Amino acid sequence: MQIDFTASAEVRQALANLGRTEDVKFSPSNRRLAIAGYARNKILVVDVEITVSAAGKRMDLTDCVEIESSSLHGPHGLSFIDDETLVVANRSGMVPILKVPPRGTEGRKVSVLALRYIRGNALHRLESPGSVCVFPIDDGLYEVLICENYVHCVTRHILDGRATFRVKSNEILLRKGLGVPDGVAINTDRRWISISNHNTHSVLLFENTPRLNRRSEPDGILSGVNYPHGVLFSPDDRLVFVADAGTPYVRVYAKDGDSWQGLRYPIKSVRVMDDETFLRGRKNPEEGGPKGIAVDSDMNVLVTTSTQHPLAFYDVPRMLMQ
Repeated sequence: MQIDFTASAEVRQALANLGRTEDVKFSPSNRRLAIAGYARNKILVVDVEITVSAAGKRMDLTDCVEIESSSLHGPHGLSFIDDETLVVANRSGMVPILKVPPRGTEGRKVSVLALRYIRGNALHRLESPGSVCVFPIDDGLYEVLICENYVHCVTRHILDGRATFRVKSNEILLRKGLGVPDGVAINTDRRWISISNHNTHSVLLFENTPRLNRRSEPDGILSGVNYPHGVLFSPDDRLVFVADAGTPYVRVYAKDGDSWQGLRYPIKSVRVMDDETFLRGRKNPEEGGPKGIAVDSDMNVLVTTSTQHPLAFYDVPRMLMQ
């Protein structure tokens, strides 16, 4: 089920030097991965090649670039706008938008300045953003959802890609029932939003209607998870994958029909590390297991990050058949 990867000595060294990792995301083309280096205030962007054949799946990490910036202060969550633009959620309260070098650029370490910052507005300044997801909407606009971990809410921001990602609007979208929201995702048709909610040991699902607001109750609940962290919808919207940071498992949930309403439990709990590896990272009940999670748009490969495994790859079809 786990896919071994090939990488140059330089890429392996960069992974080893990353320290404590948090979020991981594929770029829209599936040809890059961004990994948040929380403790060392940097982002590692890795060029990847996914090969699928009758012999199985192959992952080649062909190059990488370390992104340093004065705007990085505890980078915890990240999301690509496009293959060369990242939004980063810093636990310090800043959410910079960064331009990263294109594939093939010479040099494996670069220092960049933020194009812009998402700060919130006078009614709510961002204080402890920990997770972020970005989704294109209409006319060059982008919707950004940000989990305010220790303020216990989710904010929504609209960016204008035609004006260097100028922030057009800011609002608190969700608040009721949230306790340390630590992961956020939106499905491909933007109908459903999922929030990893630490304090209730569950993932909350909200139908993304015009009536959605900070007083809205969740429409669905995914239970049977210890400390949910990274969360994502499968590209076909049939499944939700959850990184359970308090256990060595990734939890998999399935919807009934076209709705995520109601209470659900995992259809699969997939072990992604052995006990020895898990216990080495278990500094407290919330740690030790997988943190970041991502899947490519063809649903061939799932990626996880953790303190003990900066990067690991898994065969999604085999995982689901296990």
